Amino acid sequence: MFKTLVTLALLTSSVVSYAQMSKAEKESAQSRLEGTLPTPGAVEDKSAYRIHMGLTAGVSNPNGDAKSSPEYGLNVGFQPYVPFGLGSEITTTELDNTTIQRTNLLVRGTYNFGGDIPVLKSSYVGLVTGPMFQSQNEGTEWSVGPVVGFDIPLQEKRSDFLSLGLSAKYLYTTNVQDAFSAGLALKYWY
Repeated sequence: MFKTLVTLALLTSSVVSYAQMSKAEKESAQSRLEGTLPTPGAVEDKSAYRIHMGLTAGVSNPNGDAKSSPEYGLNVGFQPYVPFGLGSEITTTELDNTTIQRTNLLVRGTYNFGGDIPVLKSSYVGLVTGPMFQSQNEGTEWSVGPVVGFDIPLQEKRSDFLSLGLSAKYLYTTNVQDAFSAGLALKYWY
């Protein structure tokens, strides 16, 4: 009941504030919304490829008996067609309370947002998939899952800059525990 009331209150306040906006403010809000979802098209200059490589450090939280443990990784990617990204990442974690080490080699496909809204313009959503290798003859399993994140530039440049962001993913894995992982991402953009 409480959740329903809070949701209704938020929706009502949104509608009221939109109704009180001037025509210019409504047009500005509409143009920001349209710019958030970039028009698909071919890459026209080098900076639009958004080539990057980076380091990730975070926490992996598997379902089941194992506790959360540190996860580290490397990632590379680019945008072959605006606004879609393609990349790969390798991450590794040693599960707490066990001696099992998991290493994921994942391919990533993303949709990159744009526009003028500060965090949203640097955000992405997508899908990752690939093999998970486990130590101690546990074998190789297949993982797939959603990924979301953002990369905020530390400098306002079109290329040759660093970004700091967050990334989160949930991996559904065959025959072993699924895992949620989240962490910081430091990337260099070419």
